[in-house]
Amino acid sequence: MRKITQLFLRSTGGNFAIGAGVLAIPLIFAAGLMVDMTTVSRSQNELQQAMDAAVLAVAREGEKVTQREAVEIARLYLEENYDLMFGNLTLVRSGTKVTLDATAETPTAFGGLLGYSDWTVEARSTADVAYASYEVALVLDTTGSMAGGKLTAMKEAVDGMVELMSAQIRDKERLKFSLVPFATFVNVGPEYGPKFDDQGRQIAGTGAHWLDLNGDSPVPQSELTPGVSRFQLYENMGKRWPGCVETRYHGGRNYDVNDTPADPTKPETLFVPAFSIDEPDTDEYVNNYIKSSVDTRDTSIAARKQKWAKYGVETDNVGNPLNGGLLANVLRGLGLGLGGSNRNAPTVTKVAIDDSPSGYGGFRKGPDFGCGTQPITPLSSDYDEIVRKVKRLEAQGNTNIMEGVSWGMRVLTPGEPFNQGKPIDDPKAEKIMVVLTDGANRFGVDRNALGSKYSSNGYLVDERLGRLLPSNSSVTPAMNDRTLAACSYAKELGIEIYTIRLEEPDKATGTMLQQCASSEGHFFDAPSRAQLDEVFEEIGKRVVKLRLAS
Repeated sequence: MRKITQLFLRSTGGNFAIGAGVLAIPLIFAAGLMVDMTTVSRSQNELQQAMDAAVLAVAREGEKVTQREAVEIARLYLEENYDLMFGNLTLVRSGTKVTLDATAETPTAFGGLLGYSDWTVEARSTADVAYASYEVALVLDTTGSMAGGKLTAMKEAVDGMVELMSAQIRDKERLKFSLVPFATFVNVGPEYGPKFDDQGRQIAGTGAHWLDLNGDSPVPQSELTPGVSRFQLYENMGKRWPGCVETRYHGGRNYDVNDTPADPTKPETLFVPAFSIDEPDTDEYVNNYIKSSVDTRDTSIAARKQKWAKYGVETDNVGNPLNGGLLANVLRGLGLGLGGSNRNAPTVTKVAIDDSPSGYGGFRKGPDFGCGTQPITPLSSDYDEIVRKVKRLEAQGNTNIMEGVSWGMRVLTPGEPFNQGKPIDDPKAEKIMVVLTDGANRFGVDRNALGSKYSSNGYLVDERLGRLLPSNSSVTPAMNDRTLAACSYAKELGIEIYTIRLEEPDKATGTMLQQCASSEGHFFDAPSRAQLDEVFEEIGKRVVKLRLAS
């Protein structure tokens, strides 16, 4: 018996199994705790991500929502993005800054063996509007096809966007809007034109220097030739220039789409006031407002004299205009008609015109034919005034998207004509352009000797877009090309472009607007006007950059 006992005590064959059995228990606990810690860590990360999404959602709403609404938004985002039960939700708002705290209980697989069936995780997230300034150009189609429900829907959607963004950014110096209505023309504002004395003479030194004050621009044009101030011609007829301008003739230098400063020593860079000539007295034309039998396309000396005589302008022996377009002495000396503000000054006879309805697009006849667009509103933080002007928009004219984009760019850059924008290279300045249109580009092609109605590119025969056939299938693609050139120039400057196609099925227009936008996600196709509120709200949310501070 003793020998058997001694042999058993000396045996080592089962030591490993016994040792392993003893060590297995803490190893199993350690592995279980690692699993639980991994679960807790994953739960912590998921809660933090959900908290970040929730706090950004609340910050995006700005100060327009109540505290109760803000808490409910946060709760809904957490429920949607986090699978476990959360509690102790606390939301603190200070201006645009939002801080969110919450906890969650994470079930453990092995912690129960140590008395911990759940593990509490905590998270905090803080969001605020990124410190930047936002300059937004609202480039809005106000053509005749927008009349009615579409125009109303656009006004309401823009109102909502302004309200949303101004609720997010309380510092008015950091958020400004500009309004750029466009149709056949863009209107820069009649206040920039020159003044006139009691004798109807244009007063030197008045008027914006970036306008063609003296008729110096070499732009190709029918009937009119350089050397006559179009402002003076308006005055000759007792009319005030309404503020519309022609498209700068690019002449191979892209003046039509770029921001080259207007320089009086370089007349081709000046902006020419829109002036619709008196068209022939035949059924093919809609704007014949002075009785005259002269052929617009006739370039003979006799015809040139007759054409200038229509507008009350004297000429030399070969038909060149004299005195910058001032009324001929024979008219000024009659002492009849309209007079100046000085009662003691001799009265001046004006050129008699027919300004009755033209029967086209709701426009009246006259040199201001086609200029129904409301003036540009430069960058401003007077949000109420911006909304009031949007509500006053009216629909009239043809679609000229390029002109809208070009002036949208010009109101955002710091140089004249509008110099309210911050420097283009300011890293804290976000420059945004929102372009809405409901139609394809249209020149106003017509079956007459001029090839079209008058537009910002003159008449089709002036060939400012090139030598084109008088058809939309020929002209619209050329206008699309110039529109894309305007978009490209703006994007190269760092301007972020959003485009909206409203109830327009034309495939080419849709493609052009997609290419104009800064990215595929910056293009919105709205087959129904009922979608505009949602579209403008989404753009407003994307524009304002939010940052997580946690």
